[in-house]
Amino acid sequence: MKRVITGLTLGFAALCFVFLTSNFLLQLGLYGILIISSIELLRQKNKNNIFVWIILAVVLVNILLVKTITEDFSRSFLFTVLLISVLTDVLALVFGKLIGHIKIVPTISPNKTLEGFISGLFLPATLLVTLSFLVLEKGILNSDTFSKYLYLDSLIFEWGYFSCFMIITLCSLASIFGDLAASKAKRLMDVKDFSNLLPGHGGILDRVDSHLFCIPIFIFLNIYL
Repeated sequence: MKRVITGLTLGFAALCFVFLTSNFLLQLGLYGILIISSIELLRQKNKNNIFVWIILAVVLVNILLVKTITEDFSRSFLFTVLLISVLTDVLALVFGKLIGHIKIVPTISPNKTLEGFISGLFLPATLLVTLSFLVLEKGILNSDTFSKYLYLDSLIFEWGYFSCFMIITLCSLASIFGDLAASKAKRLMDVKDFSNLLPGHGGILDRVDSHLFCIPIFIFLNIYL
């Protein structure tokens, strides 16, 4: 129950943080999250392994991208990339528990299954692209409201539905890799969580590890694709 309550609280706080704060507070909050994540990582003992330094490098990349995220893109952009990562984690977990049988990385994360991996990789793109089609082509929801909260219509108008599907899928893959990299780092350091700052959820880094890998990929694909 503690985990559920904390999760719901974090979700509501994230929505308010993304859509209701000024650019200054958004930047300050993002820098704070990233700095705390770095501290949680560096305070660990036995941290001399490649996965720790991969995560630290990605944290630093995200620090460099904060001004780009807050000044060059809309709030719907940030919310969308966070949503992709959340959907990836949730769908992989749910379908892994429901139908998962084939273990794929037992030495890194014993609960990860092939069925969960496939679900987390492809279902977020399937759901978001299908929703976009229903809104933009069939008009089931107000398109202005849709555009306010999700940065998908711009992608679709620019590149089409298939390219949008591939972009989201690549972001989901990055999210999964981030989660696995964090799991491997913790196993090598022999810790369950990076800290106990969030009741039932570990530390800040435990909650944002997949986002850290997903965000730079989404930005890169949107700028250079």
